[in-house]
Amino acid sequence: MRRKRGMPGTRNPGRAKAVRWFAGVAALAAVVLVGLYVYRADERGQSTAPKPQPCADETVRCHLLPTGVWAVIYTPPGEDGAPATRAPGERDGLVLWDPGRPGLRPLAAVAARSLLPSWLRHRAVATFVEPWAAHGVSAECLETVTDVSEGGELSEWQTKNWPDDFRNSCDMGLYRLDRAEYHESFKELVEKEGEISGVYAQSFGAVRATAVMPELERTGGWAVMDAPAPPPGTSATTLMTERSLAVEAGLQDVMECDESDAASDCRQKLHRTLRDMGYDGTQTGLADEYERMTALFSLSRDLGKNAEPLRGILANWPDIGKAGKGVMESGSRSYTRRHRDGQVLPEFVGYLANVCTAYRGWGAGAGSPERNPLGAALSRMHRPCSVMPAGADSTWTMPEAKEAPRLLILVNPLDPVAPPYAAEAWAEKYPDADRLGYRYPGHRKAPGELDEEVSAWVAGSAD
Repeated sequence: MRRKRGMPGTRNPGRAKAVRWFAGVAALAAVVLVGLYVYRADERGQSTAPKPQPCADETVRCHLLPTGVWAVIYTPPGEDGAPATRAPGERDGLVLWDPGRPGLRPLAAVAARSLLPSWLRHRAVATFVEPWAAHGVSAECLETVTDVSEGGELSEWQTKNWPDDFRNSCDMGLYRLDRAEYHESFKELVEKEGEISGVYAQSFGAVRATAVMPELERTGGWAVMDAPAPPPGTSATTLMTERSLAVEAGLQDVMECDESDAASDCRQKLHRTLRDMGYDGTQTGLADEYERMTALFSLSRDLGKNAEPLRGILANWPDIGKAGKGVMESGSRSYTRRHRDGQVLPEFVGYLANVCTAYRGWGAGAGSPERNPLGAALSRMHRPCSVMPAGADSTWTMPEAKEAPRLLILVNPLDPVAPPYAAEAWAEKYPDADRLGYRYPGHRKAPGELDEEVSAWVAGSAD
């Protein structure tokens, strides 16, 4: 049933912006004036916000922008420990850092600096705070998303009623950072801080960086895209299929399925294991196939670090023992679920709010559990995307090549989260972009070995 104007669940852009502004002034100052905002829900599902760590570090400052979006600026300390300053018009000044992972919360200064590549650690960087993190996600929304991701097939009642329940309980427009808001927030940040010399965008951050590429081109700025997610407008089926195949290929390497004659048997055995893990009837002590498969996606973010536990789980499935169960439970819950009751995390709702509108055709899926068990699991995880409304302001688009700033793409062919085809798609759209490659079995920033080359490239854009 369509709701009347003003009823809960109705998306009103003007109202949402006002809500962000006034709620920010009244209740969020204590949240974003922090290095790390912690969110959790109590046993009754009521949202609680523990007292945040104060942003007493003088190297951090915050702005509540007129868009209702918070900007956090991390200023590197000078030689004497005081905040470093820059002269007006200095070209090696502020850099906008979008770390991707749309569910990421604002970080404490020390944590933020540890995530930056060394070529940025002595630069002032700014990030935008995700609206969902500032406002919190309603208990009703968390319950609704949990209800559709419990594993197994949806009931007839869920199939009929869940889309309306989702739209009415989850104000995704309030939780996401729209393209128009990103662009306007960028311009407002320039007014407060002065010229932004470039953007360092990781993973999905590359998608959001498209909103400010024309501004950077106009001012002579630059953009570095590190392990970029597929560009906006990519088919969701392509996105999920390519990612699932990349994860399975990475797991083949973990299981040492080499080029020998036995490799085919090795790959077939692994595929049967993945199929069994995605089957709802497998009894392992884990809650459901959703939990098992999300654990694999979580662990595959760093196949290098997690190779040993993954090898033990896949080789011995389903008799993975207590240690294996612990690894999978912690992996799943760090990815989408909360401990104790399996409720989805606010981070996951924030992820859906931002990612769903960037890609098209979510309802088509990515294969059957038999032929592509990992793709089927990704389809299930992203089911809310197929019923999420998107307006002109929230749909991300690719600027024309002539509107692109000087661009550097960092490519990792072993990345299971942002497979090589993603970087190739960016390069095809922007043929003048420069590229640097590195190899690591996981989804992470470019290694330190590239820092000198990246620094030289960035310095060249300032000449």
